[in-house]
Amino acid sequence: MTRLRAALARRRPTSLMGAVKALMAGFVIFVVLVAGAVAMVVIVPWVYGEYGFHPEENARSWAALTPQYADTAVCQSCHEPEYAAWEGERHASVTCESCHGPLAEHAATAPVEAPAGSLGIAVPDEGLCAICHEQSPAKPTAFAQVDLAEHYAGGRCLNCHDSHSADAARPPEIPHSLARLPECVTCHAPAGLKPIPDGHVESSDAACQGCHKRPADGQ
Repeated sequence: MTRLRAALARRRPTSLMGAVKALMAGFVIFVVLVAGAVAMVVIVPWVYGEYGFHPEENARSWAALTPQYADTAVCQSCHEPEYAAWEGERHASVTCESCHGPLAEHAATAPVEAPAGSLGIAVPDEGLCAICHEQSPAKPTAFAQVDLAEHYAGGRCLNCHDSHSADAARPPEIPHSLARLPECVTCHAPAGLKPIPDGHVESSDAACQGCHKRPADGQ
């Protein structure tokens, strides 16, 4: 007790300036405590308010949600040809619903005998393909990437690429000589002698011949 009194006596202000400093220090401590209390009352609930403070509340909230996704094995039960084309191929690490969207309700309610294409399942489009395959310096060099402006701009990816196996159909070779012929679109425009297939766009000869080649021994 004597030592405590001696310590308090040493800390007792001995002048007006010392009293002011002690008062200011106490005020700063008070402000810090008030700021901490405000953070606990206002900021923390704002951050955690969605799921509450209890450590199990988050898990209970998620458990109460209705599942939106089925399992790939569920898709296999009705879509065996597509599953066979996908399994073991380069897209095997991409689940069905990554491209087709959440399908738990579809798997639970779709009639088995429904005609193919009658249930409105989303078909992947170019934007979806580009999420993974658009060229970027941030992606590994071994990963399949294309420059969208150069890789047949305007065409649909699925015109050439199978979405399940990721294989690309080899474009047909040009069956005739190109000597003394006008531009490809002269005959192969939409209204030409032999129109281009659906999904193709009128392009330069360089674009056409970037995919369609003459046989190795052709002219």
